Amino acid sequence: MTTTTGQTEIVELADGVFARMHEGLTNAGILVGDDGVLVIDSLRVPSFARDLIKDVRRLSDKPIRYVIDTHGHWDHAFGNQEFPDSIIVGHVNCRRELEELGEAWRENVIARGNEWAEELRTVDIRPPSLTFDSRLELHFGGRRVDLVYLGRAHTSGDLFVHLPDDGVVFTGDVAQDGGVPYMLDGYMRDWIETDARLMDLPFERFVSGHGPIGEKPALAEAREFMAALVSGTEEAVRDGKDVAAAGEAVTAAMQERFGGWRGFARLTEGVGRAYREIARA
Repeated sequence: MTTTTGQTEIVELADGVFARMHEGLTNAGILVGDDGVLVIDSLRVPSFARDLIKDVRRLSDKPIRYVIDTHGHWDHAFGNQEFPDSIIVGHVNCRRELEELGEAWRENVIARGNEWAEELRTVDIRPPSLTFDSRLELHFGGRRVDLVYLGRAHTSGDLFVHLPDDGVVFTGDVAQDGGVPYMLDGYMRDWIETDARLMDLPFERFVSGHGPIGEKPALAEAREFMAALVSGTEEAVRDGKDVAAAGEAVTAAMQERFGGWRGFARLTEGVGRAYREIARA
């Protein structure tokens, strides 16, 4: 079943499991159980969270019992305040990052003149109240929901929402189908290994934080993208290139295979992040 609600599209992946797709912005997930609803990511500002709640209500009038933060970035977790009666769940590092970096992330977005800047000033940053270290298994409406931490990647606190019986995983911003992730808060070498562990999970389809619903081979491509970026940057550092020259070299090397990916123009940001990480090692 697929339904549209304004600028969003709700796709039913399995009985009671929905992806809320928002082209060009941030996706979310909705699980409808026997006596409640679980939401994956609360989105970027309170008004977006309220629109998400309206879409939940199109599916169910049951209470929203849980909100899962796939990570702490503003466009995934700054809507948490609109769920005062829900348990906000996240990795321990997600809570730490929101506590320690949330204000800086807010100010950075506001400084860029983002169209949501004024609303961002009103956000009450609400970190997860229920956290875990490596794995948390929920039993929700007769369905097993595994919250899995596989290592640092896009942030230090990325989790995956794995529905093993449905063959579905929600990946947050760690991996997309044909899209270049935001990398300026990333852990570039760790990211490759986290992607490899993700591939070991049993699933057929995935919902990323941005972009279309994908199938497992696309995640193999995402891992190969990160591996190519890191290995290319390592080679540039060994060759004595500065960060600008490294960005040019890696972009040229990856253009043919990955140049058509969404967001390829920001590849040099990732090279800069990898360059600084490698230079410190």
